[in-house]
Amino acid sequence: MNILVLGSGGREHSICYELSKSKKIGKLFCAPGNAGIALVSKIADINTKSFISISNFCKKNKIAMVIPGSEEYLDKGISDFLIMEGISVIGPSKFASSLETSKYFTKKLCDLSKIKTAKWIVCDDAKHAKKIIEERKFPLVLKMDSLAAGKGVIVAKTINEAKIFLNNIIKGNLGNNKSKIIIEECLYGEEGSFFFAVDGTNAKFIGSAKDYKRVYDGNKGLNTGGMGCISPSPKETQKVVSSIMVNIIKPTLKTMNKLGYPFTGFLYAGVMFTKKGIYLIEYNVRLGDPECQAVLARIKNNFLDICIALKKKNIKNIKIKLQSAVSSCVVIASKGYPESYEKGKQIKGIELYKNEKNIKVYHAGTKKNDKGNYITNGGRVLNIVSKAKNIKKSLELTYSVCSNISWKGSFFRKDIGS
Repeated sequence: MNILVLGSGGREHSICYELSKSKKIGKLFCAPGNAGIALVSKIADINTKSFISISNFCKKNKIAMVIPGSEEYLDKGISDFLIMEGISVIGPSKFASSLETSKYFTKKLCDLSKIKTAKWIVCDDAKHAKKIIEERKFPLVLKMDSLAAGKGVIVAKTINEAKIFLNNIIKGNLGNNKSKIIIEECLYGEEGSFFFAVDGTNAKFIGSAKDYKRVYDGNKGLNTGGMGCISPSPKETQKVVSSIMVNIIKPTLKTMNKLGYPFTGFLYAGVMFTKKGIYLIEYNVRLGDPECQAVLARIKNNFLDICIALKKKNIKNIKIKLQSAVSSCVVIASKGYPESYEKGKQIKGIELYKNEKNIKVYHAGTKKNDKGNYITNGGRVLNIVSKAKNIKKSLELTYSVCSNISWKGSFFRKDIGS
């Protein structure tokens, strides 16, 4: 079975690594890939911005399944296009992807499905929101309706923080400056990320994580795509998973089917554990990054078997088995991230960790220079993942690796797991 993975980050590296372990794999391709992914997959020379180019490659190379890593592919309709071309895709349609790509859509769905979520109102745009917040008490949560690379949400403690955020949107610094703005009440509690494999009708829980979005220690600084995580979530219990499945996932799938757009692929529910119960904060319609790296490390099943079950729409017949081991992931980033940063810095120490059993160094923003050395090529450059019998030992292992890999301007959070 030939597989094509779309993406170039640490998530896609971990997906390719897990797929490469299957005996059912014929040829494994990734595009555009990175220097680390090249160690476990062939890098396909495709213009990934052209669906026609992707389709032609799939037909020429007899690709049985395409796995898009990023929500951007799904938002642009990659699943719709390739399925029309007779090519299987593990990921939702463009409309079903609205669960992530439109906060407004998800809030309306929650109300329709009677799913617990923060009280909310919608504003036409950031200028409208600036007027509305004058009448509101803080703190408040402000969310862009459209995608913003993980930077379109702020928990504003003061009206001044909210105005700075909204002014950045108006200036176009966060993407679509005409995006609707959702204003929510601020919920209090502990967050958790819960992941499900969904075949349109049925869902299976595949793992959980607690992630750390802020760029600096103590949850300070700007929001990022994620600076690290631990798996499982400290809140995970059988009772919790069952509650999320019954009260959040199943009502969502039922409503999506009623709308005529069944959800297939990987669904990630970001929830908040409050005194009043479990509230849905957001959905992602793909595996999170870096949560994917930690979650996949704990799944006993071969990852390809899960994907095949999704393709055949018989996920209910797969029994997902999770390891008792705990995993942790720490992101090593370039100075300046998540804003401007330099590229081309030589990475030192990476060669020390090639075949460690319980340690994985996943590449997120790397390439090789003319001399064959690994150099930086992004903001989040490496993801260090380890497994151990408890979180303390896992973090000790992960941080021991982080301390031995560096480049000029590299940094990482030192409080993941706290």
